[in-house]
Amino acid sequence: MTRHSPGRALLKYLLPLLAGWFALTACQALQPFPTAPNRVAIIADGERRTLETEAQTVGAVLAEASIKLENLDRVQPPENAQLHHGQLITVTRSWQAEEVITTTLPFKREVVRNATLPAGESRLLQAGQEGVHEHLYRLTWEEGVQIERVLVKEGITKPPQEEILLIGTRPQVTTTNITGTLAYLEHQEAWILHESSANRRRLTTFGDLDGRVFTLSPSGRQLLFTRAVTEEQGINTLWIAHTTAAAPTPRDTGISDVLWAGWSPDGRHIAWSTAENTDRPPGWRGRNDLWVATVTRDTELTHQRRLLEEEAAGGYGWWGTRYFWSPDGEKLAYSRPDEIGIVNWGEPERHTLVKFPAYRTYSSWAWAPDLTWSAESRLIATILHGPPATNIHPEESPVFDLWVLEATGAYSAEIASEVGMWARPRFSPDSETILFGKARIPYQSHLSSYTLCTLDRDGSNQQCLYPPTEEIGIEIPSWCWSPDRQVMAFIYQGDLHLLREGAEIPLPLTDEGEVTLLDWK
Repeated sequence: MTRHSPGRALLKYLLPLLAGWFALTACQALQPFPTAPNRVAIIADGERRTLETEAQTVGAVLAEASIKLENLDRVQPPENAQLHHGQLITVTRSWQAEEVITTTLPFKREVVRNATLPAGESRLLQAGQEGVHEHLYRLTWEEGVQIERVLVKEGITKPPQEEILLIGTRPQVTTTNITGTLAYLEHQEAWILHESSANRRRLTTFGDLDGRVFTLSPSGRQLLFTRAVTEEQGINTLWIAHTTAAAPTPRDTGISDVLWAGWSPDGRHIAWSTAENTDRPPGWRGRNDLWVATVTRDTELTHQRRLLEEEAAGGYGWWGTRYFWSPDGEKLAYSRPDEIGIVNWGEPERHTLVKFPAYRTYSSWAWAPDLTWSAESRLIATILHGPPATNIHPEESPVFDLWVLEATGAYSAEIASEVGMWARPRFSPDSETILFGKARIPYQSHLSSYTLCTLDRDGSNQQCLYPPTEEIGIEIPSWCWSPDRQVMAFIYQGDLHLLREGAEIPLPLTDEGEVTLLDWK
C-alpha cells in the first residue's frame, strides 16, 4: 500500500485553482481601459460650439453636429484628420455665382437718296435698334465676402440694326419741251410724246404689245410694233401706226412670227426676220431669214421679197438673228449669240466680222450682242463676249467688253472692259460719244443693275452720269439720245426719265412705274 504525503495531495487540488485564477487575470488584462470623451470646438456659420464627442475624425464630429459641407466649403483640419481633445475645427463657407453685365451698342444712321420718292419726302425704311454686348463674370465668395471676380466670356449677343432713312430726290413730273417724237411702252400700250411732255397721247388700245418690236420710223411719224397672239396662232403679229394722227388706227401688216423688224434709214422700207412656233422652250426656233418690203403712205406693204433664205446658223441658231440698218442704207449689220457680221444691200450675203464663244446661260434663253452704227456708217460699237480671266471654259466667261469694229473688218479695238452683257451702246447723233450702261456687278452682269455712262469713240473721257453709287442702279437696259444730242432718255424704276447734258438730276416724265421700252426720233 502506497502512502502519499499531505503536501502532494494539497498541490493536486491547488493547481487547477491556480490555473483558473491566472486565466481569469489574463483575460482581465486584455480589456481596454475606458476613455474620456474629447472636448472639441467647432466654428461654423458664424457660431462657435463646444461639444464632447467620442467621434474619432473631424468628418465624423461634423456629421454628429449636423454640419453639412457643400461643394466649395472648406474645413480645417481636413475631414479625414484624427480628432484629439481640445481640437478647434473651422468651417469656411464658400460659393460661386455668375454675373452678367450688359452694355448697349449704338446703331448707325444711314441716309439714302432715293429717286423713287419725290424730292422733299422722306421715309423710314428700317428702324434703328441698339445692340447688346454681354460680359459674363464668375464671382467667388467666402463667408459673405467676395474674394474673386473672373471674366469668363464676352461677346455681342444682339448686333445693332442700322437705321435707314430714304430721302426723296425725284423731281415732280413737270412739263418740258422735247425735240422730235418720243415713244414708250407702258402697260403693254404705246404712248407718244411730241415736242412737249404735255402732248402725251396713247397710240394703241390693245393692251397686248409684246415689246419684241417697238421702233419709230426715222421721221418719227410711224411706229412699228408687234402684238402678242395665242400659242395656237403663233408668236405675234406686226403692226404699223401713224403717230401724228388725231385718232390713229393701227394697221396689221399681215406679217406674223416676227423676231426682229426695223425701218430703213429713209423710212421707205422695213426689214424683218421670222421664227416658227415650237412646243420647246423658249417657244420658238429662229429661221434666221431676212425679208424686206416697201411701206406706202397708207402704211401698206408692197414689193415684199426675201433677201436671205432660212438657215440653221449653228448651235445657237434657234435664238434667231437680229439686224441693224446702217445710216447710209447700203448694208445691215447682224447679230447672233456667237457672231457679228454684215449683209450688203446689193449683195444679200452674210460676211462675218467677228466670232466669239456663245455665252452659256444654262437656261432657255441666249445672249446676243446689241450694236449701234456711227453716223457715217463706218464704225459699229458693240459688246463682245470676252475670254475668261481664269482657267474656265470660254462659254462660261463672265467678261463682256465694249468694242468698236470697222465695218469692212479692217480693224477693231476694245474701248471699255467688263461693262456687262446689257451695256447696250448707242452712238450720239454726231457719232463723237457713245452712251452705254456699266454693270455694277460685272461678273454677274446678267443680274446686275447698271449705271449710265458715256465715253468718246476712241475710249477716252469715260464718265458715269446716273444714278450715283449710293442709289439703286438702272434695271431696264433701254436708253437713247435725243435727235439733237442734248438729252439722254432712259427708264429708271419703271418710269421714263430725261437727263440733260451737264445736269446731275434727271427729269421724270411718267410716274406710274410701268414703262418697259422707249424710242426717240
